[in-house]
Amino acid sequence: MYKVYCDFDATVTNNDLWHLLFTKYGKPEAFTIWKEFGRGKMTASECIAFACSTVSRIDRAEAEALFTQETIRPGFKEFTEFLSEKGIELSIVSDGFSCYIRPILEANDLLVPYHANDIEITDEGELSIDFKNGRESCRACAACKCGHIISTSGDDDTIVYVGDGYSDVCPIEISDIVFARDTLLRTCGEKGIPHHPFNDFFQVREILKNYLKDRPKYKREQARRARKQLVINE
Repeated sequence: MYKVYCDFDATVTNNDLWHLLFTKYGKPEAFTIWKEFGRGKMTASECIAFACSTVSRIDRAEAEALFTQETIRPGFKEFTEFLSEKGIELSIVSDGFSCYIRPILEANDLLVPYHANDIEITDEGELSIDFKNGRESCRACAACKCGHIISTSGDDDTIVYVGDGYSDVCPIEISDIVFARDTLLRTCGEKGIPHHPFNDFFQVREILKNYLKDRPKYKREQARRARKQLVINE
């Protein structure tokens, strides 16, 4: 069985909502703190917690109105309908925040389950944080994508991953079929991971159709080994 996992910010959406949130409501330190992540001195969850601490006086209604103005990438809704028709499970895996993922999905009538950071706007206009989807050994994401993929798939499943950036670097190692855009394209090339470039989900759908027709049980051996090793390491 094929299972599809998809990043959210700048993958499902056209723009990065994380960047939008902290540009409007946070302080510059919400962005500069990530230098410490790059140096290996802080984890993703530590950087996110610090970034959230720079936010204050958010008007929830104003923020949700801002979030729901964001457009989704062309073809995504049609892609979800295609997967539903084929009986293929789709999950959004994001290191983003529930406070903007949920309203955007609802505004576009998309009933797609998501795995993300449980971060909400409080009555005081701050951000509450719950890293309930973290994994102790994972420094790269606060909401571990690999852990979710492993826990919701089996040995017989073909894992499809769609993404664009830094939080997608680990998942592409354990995925059989990878669709990449933006900086993830370069990462795939550097790591020697086979991948399909894409700009919209119409392209993803057409390529996946060919896999389902010609290679219904496709596996990438390196991805299978990486999944197995991840389980062993835990």
